[in-house]
Amino acid sequence: MKLYLQFGYGMMGHCRHLIENWGSGTVILSPRDMEKNQMNSFVTSLMEINGSVIFDPQFYLPQANHSRLIKHEYWPDDYSTALFNRVEIRRMLEILRDQYNTPFDTPFFILPGKRSSEINDDWYNFYSLIIEVAREMNIHNSVYLTLCLSQEAMRSEDAIHNLLEYLDTWDVDGCYVVPEPSNNSYLVNDPIWIVNLMDLTAGIKLQGKKVVVGYSNHQMLSLGLSKVDAIASGTWLNVRSFNISRFNNPNGEIARKSTWYYCPQALSEYQIPFLDIAQRLGILQDLASAAVFNSNYSNILFAGAQPSSVNFGEKDAFRHYLQCLKIQAEDSVRDTYLETKEHIQLRLNTSEQLTNYFNSSGIRGKNRDFSDYIDTNLAAIDVFHRLRGMVLNHRWPVI
Repeated sequence: MKLYLQFGYGMMGHCRHLIENWGSGTVILSPRDMEKNQMNSFVTSLMEINGSVIFDPQFYLPQANHSRLIKHEYWPDDYSTALFNRVEIRRMLEILRDQYNTPFDTPFFILPGKRSSEINDDWYNFYSLIIEVAREMNIHNSVYLTLCLSQEAMRSEDAIHNLLEYLDTWDVDGCYVVPEPSNNSYLVNDPIWIVNLMDLTAGIKLQGKKVVVGYSNHQMLSLGLSKVDAIASGTWLNVRSFNISRFNNPNGEIARKSTWYYCPQALSEYQIPFLDIAQRLGILQDLASAAVFNSNYSNILFAGAQPSSVNFGEKDAFRHYLQCLKIQAEDSVRDTYLETKEHIQLRLNTSEQLTNYFNSSGIRGKNRDFSDYIDTNLAAIDVFHRLRGMVLNHRWPVI
């Protein structure tokens, strides 16, 4: 399972730095966060270091008013007729092809899709028309459908099953899945939501299609069990977890920023003063990431000085998080289904042991402490195994 970089505000430097260090990498472009001329120069700079890009039209909210997003030429002037009219659909797809995909040599073309709460015949007809026009245009040799599902749809077993039945009738090569989390939270504490996401992605894979899950964080590492091809994540929380409000103009409120250190073996993030506690108790090294993660960004925290006194800022925190997440994602899928299941369960059990140990020592991650989410994820894996385990165990080598 690969890690793609989900582009967000202020990420150009991070993307270039990480891809140059990795030797290759893929960025999912965000028209909400870049004007077209910025995008052109950014893509050129990535190609020079063996990077590739995918373009996400971000048509999740057709009535969006985010000034940068709706200035892009492909955005329709009048949504009320745009995507129910073959001429307008063709116009939109032509611009997406000619200005945002072909020049960027994208490995696949993401068809525009809106956030959906109901999966019914109207939904099916809406996407059928888009897919039909795209295929008539021979728009790309690899076409992915956007599946952006509201939290209500994500909790509905019927919605997931109906979606998979509809999807089986469509000529698409893959899906770009964008799930809205329960209660718009960063980490999800709803086992049904997680089961349904695993069930959906496994169902797509069993149809012979590729799957990329956008707006992801370390909780999505369990999707290795449904053999997802890639997850995408970024720096700020709004590119690690999907929130539809991001595609309207900001309300003027400025969120308070804090620097967080990601402890990959605990699947938890901690504010730096809690690392001071760990140093005081002589257990700071237990929070350090292992050498296998190849992350030098956080070394300064563990070099002997009080963690809150060193120059560890958001730049290093973001790069450390994404470096560790890349290694964890690539290590998530094993040769067999059962080996993968055991590995993911071991990762969660290790997190449980460590977070219990840290919590008992006063080292807590607040709303990013994974101890509150371990049972949810373990339960989801058990349910998913009952639902899909037998067929995945059989089909694992070929999906």
